[in-house]
Amino acid sequence: MKEVKNIIVPCWVYENDQGIPDDVCDYFVNKYQNAKTTSGKTDGKNKELIDKKVRDVKKIDLPPYTGVTSYLIAAALDANFQNWRYDITFCSQSEYLIYARNGKYTTHVDYSFAQNQEYVRKLTCITILNDGFKGGLFYILNGSGEKFFPPQKKGDIIVFPSSTLHGCETVYEGQRHAVVAWMNGRQFV
Repeated sequence: MKEVKNIIVPCWVYENDQGIPDDVCDYFVNKYQNAKTTSGKTDGKNKELIDKKVRDVKKIDLPPYTGVTSYLIAAALDANFQNWRYDITFCSQSEYLIYARNGKYTTHVDYSFAQNQEYVRKLTCITILNDGFKGGLFYILNGSGEKFFPPQKKGDIIVFPSSTLHGCETVYEGQRHAVVAWMNGRQFV
């Protein structure tokens, strides 16, 4: 595990032997290669919408606590214990993401600031399952508004607070396969 700090908030990266093994990554890329996908949505005013200028990705909803998501949950729980110690109760959602050529997700947060929610996303964890694509770099915005690029080789797991501004740059060649999971707990008080 490697702690990576930017000016405002740290993220934790599990890489090499502490990430997901290459053969496991390959297994999941092959498993979902021909699965039915839906377009990734963004939150609008009290509804979800598709806006490819903001988020251009195909996704598959994954069941939490199984398969590749279990690697992300384990890393998130460890990173949380090592760093934030948030009250985490469960993994609310996991998505297999396919960013084709021109795919991207502009700067956003995963945390909902709505006051009426009992449970909120507290930690986001992601992994990239393949290499052989160009562009598509994951980034976090630091305190100066500059993009910070944590290590992100195939199988690396990145964990960070869901309230952190982050995104995925445009893919210029090939396809970027990734998985994201969100760890939830009771609303911060």
